[in-house]
Amino acid sequence: MSQWKKVKLKDICLSISDGDHLPPPKTDHGIPFITISNIDSLNHLDFSSTLFVSQEYYDTVDDKRKAKPGDILYSVVGSFGKPVLIKENKPFAFQRHIAILRPDNDIVDSAFMYYAMMTYDFYMQADSVALGAAQRTISLGSLRDMTVEVPSKEVQQHIANTLSQYDTLIENYQQQIKLLEEAAQRLYKEWFVDL
Repeated sequence: MSQWKKVKLKDICLSISDGDHLPPPKTDHGIPFITISNIDSLNHLDFSSTLFVSQEYYDTVDDKRKAKPGDILYSVVGSFGKPVLIKENKPFAFQRHIAILRPDNDIVDSAFMYYAMMTYDFYMQADSVALGAAQRTISLGSLRDMTVEVPSKEVQQHIANTLSQYDTLIENYQQQIKLLEEAAQRLYKEWFVDL
């Protein structure tokens, strides 16, 4: 039986940071600039309605604030508690409302950590440390001290692989539902509007 250990995020991450604290100069095109509203219901980034920043601005951003595959974004202001696992190498920028965690892959599997951060227990930890009234905020210090339970690397990978298969099924079903809804709307329009 694998032993699970309770560990602080700061002990299993190479870095825990956030986005720029000053509003970046926006442009009409360039590098996507995401906000918490770009995190969809499946905890993915939706780039369909982003603002943009210039390549020059993006080039000045510290590397620990540039997401790469395996990193986890975590909303920390307002609608806090939404993790996103970065799966592709796509440049984008974000502000301090979103934290970026870079797991230490020698200790923890990124996908396992993402699923651990999606649990009710982890959300309740976030809720207990969030400060403020109008826009509750989780400080980076509090986030670093939040804990997850971690088994052996082999068990982590097994759990992450199993859950990711379910996520893929859910995504496929949601795409099918969307296509069926579009087909139903076309039929409705054809039968009741066009005729």
